[in-house]
Amino acid sequence: MKNLKHQICGIVAIGDNFEIGYKGDLIWHIKEDLKRFKNLTMGHPVIMGRKTRESLPKALPGRTNIVITRNRDYSAPDSLIVHTLTEAIEMAKASEGSDKIFIIGGGQIYEESFPILDSLEITHVYDTPKETDTYFPKVSGDDWSLTYKSEIFETPDGLKYDFESFSRIRNK
Repeated sequence: MKNLKHQICGIVAIGDNFEIGYKGDLIWHIKEDLKRFKNLTMGHPVIMGRKTRESLPKALPGRTNIVITRNRDYSAPDSLIVHTLTEAIEMAKASEGSDKIFIIGGGQIYEESFPILDSLEITHVYDTPKETDTYFPKVSGDDWSLTYKSEIFETPDGLKYDFESFSRIRNK
């Protein structure tokens, strides 16, 4: 069996100060962002924390859903349960579509996986929400190279956002 490259990608919507959530939910619900998320992750394994899984109405169809939790008794329909990020990555590597593995949240899982991410798919929402309690790690130009930036779009209610892709800078 040949050695397959498994790219690990973080995918997230962030505000101006790296805000991502409040009380276990997304801050923004932008239709085009959700559509992009689905298009990028479809057919690939997605890794998430328990709270992120519980915020979803059901497992994400068309993707292997891997949930990390310390709770040994936890179960969720149509989801694989593991207890460490290492276990999650190994399970994802053995899954269909493992050439690209997506980390989809929440804050603690992003923080833990950040050092091993190869790429980022970010929806930058030009907003500073009044209420937030969860943040994404800071993306520094020393460690990341911007490889794509879309035009700025606007929702019907005036919220501005764009899509950005980054690759980790290796061998500095």
